[in-house]
Amino acid sequence: MNIMLDHIVHFIKAEPAAAAAAWREHGYKAIPGGSHENWGTYNSLLYIGHSYLEFLSIEKNHIASRTDNPLIKQLTEEIRLGEGIGQICFRTNNIEELQGELTGKGFETLPIFNGSRKRADGSILSWKMLFLKENPDFKYPFFIDWGMEDDIRFEELRRLGLIDEKLAAKKIAAVYIASKDCEKSAAAWQEIIPASKADVYISSDGKEKRAAILIGSVNIIFCQPLYGDGRAMEVLRKRGEKPFAVQVAPGLEKELSLFEGLYF
Repeated sequence: MNIMLDHIVHFIKAEPAAAAAAWREHGYKAIPGGSHENWGTYNSLLYIGHSYLEFLSIEKNHIASRTDNPLIKQLTEEIRLGEGIGQICFRTNNIEELQGELTGKGFETLPIFNGSRKRADGSILSWKMLFLKENPDFKYPFFIDWGMEDDIRFEELRRLGLIDEKLAAKKIAAVYIASKDCEKSAAAWQEIIPASKADVYISSDGKEKRAAILIGSVNIIFCQPLYGDGRAMEVLRKRGEKPFAVQVAPGLEKELSLFEGLYF
């Protein structure tokens, strides 16, 4: 089964329009997403190749605090600790088959969630989502099925004017995740998702031991601090084993630090 990176979820306290404005200030076409009326959240988006960044915020706390959606539960719990990249979502073209494969591997999943949101133009976008039932500290990713082929979906996005052509030929090449034990984290993900053998190495500054695995076309790089300072250690202390940086290829014009996340 084809598993590809779909999007990165960045939790913010501000309105999503503030994230879109921050990207536009640097010359990138971030756009309003819309409202998830059943979940009490709203978002803004930045498409990079066939993946995107989602900046997710609470719109109506009385709804968000009661939802059974694990992603929204994570947002409401973790935003108290501060803003930052919270989750990674992988795309599949058959979420029911994926659910069966995970079950066959011994992983219990929650029932498939039907998602939707109202776009800025009033149209309704819908999808399906799948989460592992046991996901301590929300450290494992989730999955999405848009119900259509990638080429058709992205052609529709282009027709709607939602794609930044400067980013269309780029891709999200790597996501960096803080880890207490990088090899153990990599092995745990490999049990869930088809991935390459881990490439274990020391970072160029000597501050981190890293284990990188390739899933589809994206490197997931687990970063284990070797000393008491550095970005990975800071994230571990504040938010736990969470993503903190996203690498784009070819790279962005300059490194951007936005809402406690690093993009380059």
